[in-house]
Amino acid sequence: MRLCNVSTSLIVCGVMLLTAGISALLPGAAFAQQDPLPAPSPRPAVEFTEQNRGGGSVPDRSAIPGHIGGTVIDVVSSAPVPGMPVRIGDNIVTTDQNGNYGIWVSPGTYLVNVAPAPGQGDVVDGPMTVVVKPETPVIQHLRVALPTRRAPAAEPAPVVEAAPVEAPRRLPRTNDAADGAWLWVSFGIMLIGGGIALSLLPSSRRALAARAAEVAHLSNQALLRQLLHERPTPHREKDEELLRKLLDS
Repeated sequence: MRLCNVSTSLIVCGVMLLTAGISALLPGAAFAQQDPLPAPSPRPAVEFTEQNRGGGSVPDRSAIPGHIGGTVIDVVSSAPVPGMPVRIGDNIVTTDQNGNYGIWVSPGTYLVNVAPAPGQGDVVDGPMTVVVKPETPVIQHLRVALPTRRAPAAEPAPVVEAAPVEAPRRLPRTNDAADGAWLWVSFGIMLIGGGIALSLLPSSRRALAARAAEVAHLSNQALLRQLLHERPTPHREKDEELLRKLLDS
């Protein structure tokens, strides 16, 4: 009974190790990363419409402002110019870090041009005439010539001596995980084999014991037959009867 429990435990442990090893050797399907969710589509812009409610009068569209905007570009480098003043009629705005400007104004005609401060650059084009209509954006790009700047002389960079890198004593192993998995598989097979061998051991012992009992029985019968024939004549009948009873039993 004890050997049966030990063999069952060995087989169970072997199956667990074998399963773990095979799972480690399989491709990383279980560890596959999920695809990122697609970004939601942008919400369409909402268009507002004018409605007459209660029979009211139609609003005056001439009072609805329009928009003037654009980019100020350097004629030398063709790069946008941030922080450049722009005059739009009587208004002055400044370009952002991307060189863009913009303002909402009433419908009408405006003169638009850059208005650089002293030393900030030179005007390239004359004022641009821009007509603004209600709820209509107008784009007008402007140009300016920035003053040239002399780049400072580059100082030689200090030479840094690289520290000697010690060569690795051995090459890094990249199949350690696979080796461990094969080790688990090997141990699992060994434990399963040992458990099966232990489960078969009691049956072989029982077979040997039965064979030994059969041999002993045959030996006893042969000995009794020999004694039956070698007994002296006195009391022979009683002895024969006793021996027959023993043989029958």
